[in-house]
Amino acid sequence: MAFKSSLAVLLEHRAELALTAEQVDRFEKLDFTLHEKNIGLQHQLEELQAQHKKDNRPWHGGYMGGGTHDAYGGKGTSTSAPPEVEKQRLVRRERLERIESTLRQMQDNDTSAYMEAEKVLSDAQKPRAREYFTQEREKLLRQLEDLHYRQRKGDY
Repeated sequence: MAFKSSLAVLLEHRAELALTAEQVDRFEKLDFTLHEKNIGLQHQLEELQAQHKKDNRPWHGGYMGGGTHDAYGGKGTSTSAPPEVEKQRLVRRERLERIESTLRQMQDNDTSAYMEAEKVLSDAQKPRAREYFTQEREKLLRQLEDLHYRQRKGDY
């Protein structure tokens, strides 16, 4: 998951926003402070994602092929996962919740930094800056929704 700070986005669009040298300096300092605040969370997020990739082997049932079928066309075997598979599914689900929680904390920190930065913007700059902020948040939301979809498709 890519998490780009809203301050970095504003700095990328400094020409379009016509940021002054003072504003750029202030945003760079705020972005550095935000980075320091989020660095521990970023490490947690990367660790959770690495664990998730390593352990993401969802159970897809016990169908083995061949053999006789029951009266309904199925194999007649149990479709419920064994207890250890259920435990792994729960662990994956909890890890996903921790990933979301960590991202939310990072977003909250970013929102606070953006609100501080917005105080430095002129009234003419604010609408365009908000547009950039919103676009970046929507991109992050889509990434999170894609993660959810992939998880649910694999049943966590």
